[in-house]
Amino acid sequence: MMGRVPLGDQGMEISEMGIGTIAWGDVDRGFEESQKPILAQAFREMIEGGVSLFDTAEVYGYKGLPTNSSSEHLLGEYMHELEERNSLASKECVVASKFFPVPWTNMLVGGGVRIGRQAVVDAARASSERLGRPIDLYQLHFPFPYLGGADALCEGLAEAVDLGLIKSVGVSNFEAAELTYFHNALGKLGVPLVSNQIKFNIFDRKAEKSGLISLCREMGVTCLAYEPLEGGLLSGKYHNGQHVDGPTPTARYSPEELLSKRPIVNLCRLLGTFDGGKTTSQVALNYIIAKGVVPIPGIKNVAQARELLGACGWRLTTNDVELIDERVDYFDKQNSALAGLPDLSGIFGKGGGGD
Repeated sequence: MMGRVPLGDQGMEISEMGIGTIAWGDVDRGFEESQKPILAQAFREMIEGGVSLFDTAEVYGYKGLPTNSSSEHLLGEYMHELEERNSLASKECVVASKFFPVPWTNMLVGGGVRIGRQAVVDAARASSERLGRPIDLYQLHFPFPYLGGADALCEGLAEAVDLGLIKSVGVSNFEAAELTYFHNALGKLGVPLVSNQIKFNIFDRKAEKSGLISLCREMGVTCLAYEPLEGGLLSGKYHNGQHVDGPTPTARYSPEELLSKRPIVNLCRLLGTFDGGKTTSQVALNYIIAKGVVPIPGIKNVAQARELLGACGWRLTTNDVELIDERVDYFDKQNSALAGLPDLSGIFGKGGGGD
């Protein structure tokens, strides 16, 4: 059974895992029109599995805007099909999108230059129209020195709530000081801040170690985690027991760094065998759920959808979670120590006679 968790502290609930749609409609990520029915089937699979949170953004797949194939368009289309069937799930779904605060966003999605309160309202209206429904959760995509100031952002969000374009407000990539400011500023306007979307996974626990997750919890702000599988690294497919070489999964790790992370991937694989044959991905996602954070992995097909659903409805034990944390800390320290050593390859790699 899919678990439910609060979204903020205003009585709203979402599934313990959501779905990210950053690749939907994005030709640079391999999207083609022929994939639309495949995505639709994957969407239905997640709905039937109890997933209620679907996260998009106005800039996801923006190149598909002219053909109504952007991420928002596709999600809106699939939601409309769900609503036509009068499914109870359609009433429980929480559709989240994001406002891109960069002034020249109009060059990507149209509209005017992003400045002042009205630009926020206009962007929310455009996203709502693409989705074909009010936005359940509207998030600031990232902190940025907005033209018009932070107060204009807050006022625009509050007006969009008053107009019924959006139902609740969240942020994304906000650190403690920024989170506190917007939490207080929105509160003065009568708008609760309900979520903060952050990067968080087994290999990237900065948000936990800095106290950000704890602060969110104290404020009644729900944490959503993007890149919960670290770009596929935690799926285990790059660590199959053989030598790792060639291109890295996310172009951010060298082959040596990939190898250094293999022990943790193997640990997740081992813990999965003890938990009824769970996959490495399912363990990595369940770790995030056990931390009280909502992972939002991406899907492209039914096979991925079914595997992701297997991450829910059960829990790693406290001992398992602590073991993962301890081993990650150990290998992080070990790798840091090795990184600090001088490079002696030039000495040991040459013959005694020199050049």
